[in-house]
Amino acid sequence: MKKNYCNKISAILICFAVTCFTQLMTLDAQENRGKNQLLDALKFKPVQKDVEYDIPADTEIPQCKISLYENNRGYIVTNSQNQNLRIFIDKNGDGQLDQWSYYRNGIEVYREIATSGSGKADQFRWLNHGGTRIGVDLNKDSTIDYWKNISAEEVSREVTLAVANKDLNRFLRVSLSEEELQTLGLSKTLNETVSQKLNSLKDGFLESIESMNLGSNLQWYQLSAGFPGTVPAGSNSAANDLNVYENTIATIGKDKETKQISIGTIVNIGVNNWRLIDVPKIYDDSISAYTFIPQTTIHNENGQTDNEVIKLINEYQKLSAELQNVQLNQRSAYHKKSIGLILQIINLSTTEKDRDVWIKLIADEIMEAAQNREFPEANNYIDQVYKSVENSGNSELVAYIKYRQIMTEYSTSNLDEVQAYTTWITNLENFVTDKRFETTETGLDVMMQLAGNKETSSRTGDEPLKWYKRIVDLAGNKPMAAKAEGAIRRLNSVGKVVSFQATDSTGKQFDITNLRGNYVLICFWDSHISDVGTLTRIKREADRLASLGVKTIGVNLDANIETLNNTASKLGINWTQLFAKGGLDNQIAAYWGIQNVPSLILYGKDGKVLRSNIISVNEVQSIIENDK
Repeated sequence: MKKNYCNKISAILICFAVTCFTQLMTLDAQENRGKNQLLDALKFKPVQKDVEYDIPADTEIPQCKISLYENNRGYIVTNSQNQNLRIFIDKNGDGQLDQWSYYRNGIEVYREIATSGSGKADQFRWLNHGGTRIGVDLNKDSTIDYWKNISAEEVSREVTLAVANKDLNRFLRVSLSEEELQTLGLSKTLNETVSQKLNSLKDGFLESIESMNLGSNLQWYQLSAGFPGTVPAGSNSAANDLNVYENTIATIGKDKETKQISIGTIVNIGVNNWRLIDVPKIYDDSISAYTFIPQTTIHNENGQTDNEVIKLINEYQKLSAELQNVQLNQRSAYHKKSIGLILQIINLSTTEKDRDVWIKLIADEIMEAAQNREFPEANNYIDQVYKSVENSGNSELVAYIKYRQIMTEYSTSNLDEVQAYTTWITNLENFVTDKRFETTETGLDVMMQLAGNKETSSRTGDEPLKWYKRIVDLAGNKPMAAKAEGAIRRLNSVGKVVSFQATDSTGKQFDITNLRGNYVLICFWDSHISDVGTLTRIKREADRLASLGVKTIGVNLDANIETLNNTASKLGINWTQLFAKGGLDNQIAAYWGIQNVPSLILYGKDGKVLRSNIISVNEVQSIIENDK
């Protein structure tokens, strides 16, 4: 009986990729197949994209282990430090997996559950450092249909991401529904008021994101909400106790600036389950958003008003706006004052995450001021910032500040240009090979910069390839790894037939093989390079090359197709334009590993790549002549 049961469990372990395992004949066979099982296990990815979890580098996988778990009804994957990476389980004993857990630093941060016995996840939970959300997929299409649990902070983050991606459905999922409204037991008058707000959410959201014009490059930083308030049962407003946040504000990052979005009222509909009822708007401190609790001034435990941080932020932004009109010799004083304001904000921040955001902002300001030669004390200030975080144990934060320290030192160096550049490159290489920093986001970003720099300076593939391969080894399944793989593909493409398909700006399919028999110049560009005349020069040379039989294909990396069309029309560019959303991070740029524009790739008449890292369009004719 025991032997048959073990055979059944062994079968579950091998074929988990189809939620059903093939039979293991012996324990020895299981051990022999362990490596393949481990690799297959690590191929599993969360259904939802919004998950930060540990993915071991290829070099770390041999030290990972897979073993049976929970009475042989599943398996566990651990890393070389014996920390959990994955635990996949058959909870109900029906022979198929129905719970998938993912870990970060040995702590579970995300779990998927198949509640219906179908073997397909329909409930998604973020845990511990991952958050508190529980999402439910009703029709098993891998899309969350409603939130069973979500905190007010996570609601404000969802709104930010919905605004960034113009995602109406994402916004409506955290908005109060009419059905949920009826459970609140509001008075007739208040119920009608809230209902009217809900009816305007759909059109109001679409109109608001157009008027805000914030674009897609947004990061959520924090929710400013003060204390929640309880509207007691039996009052004129509600038949039941009602917990709400009034006049809430989300602090977000756009490029290198901070902005505030007014989120309005957020109402509790259950244990750790919150919904909003207002359309998000750019924050205006002269307009307040209150629905259930009349406006008043509330003080926190330190005696400060809840809006003090917002006032400091507004003062900081005002100071930053004034800076461009200040004479160069007076700007140092402005930077000191703005750093002082940020330090006040840090002192009022209630979470480590909030403080980290503002510490990074100080480092960014110091670095940029040094690059603009307007802050003589920059080195002293950035050194103090680095010393304050060096022993914090937060490797991501320390790496972020260390890199800006290196950039500040480079910008203020008294060495001659060649020596300063050589020292800078050496410092960057030391930074990215430091074990503390090499797998951080900043470390990986700097590796990409180094690889791109080596492409430009060495003009040979060996040095940049070394760095691109290192990124692939360290970055796991992060988008950066895909771009590094694209760069490797591009640098190794010379003399090879490399397939290339994409969609053009009119929606038609493009395939490079259809142009065989012609020289084809692939030009990666965006509208920013038109501001310095670069695009005009490329267009002029491309027109001349056309008379020699060279066909130019543009790959536009603007944020939207309207910008592409406006620039092309303005400059008279009539090449076929390939386009995909995402700018420099889109799928076409990732396929070729493009980091900068303009970038040029030349195909020969035989369909093989002649050169894959052309810097200037003026090189093209000589490359063609050497090919003949």
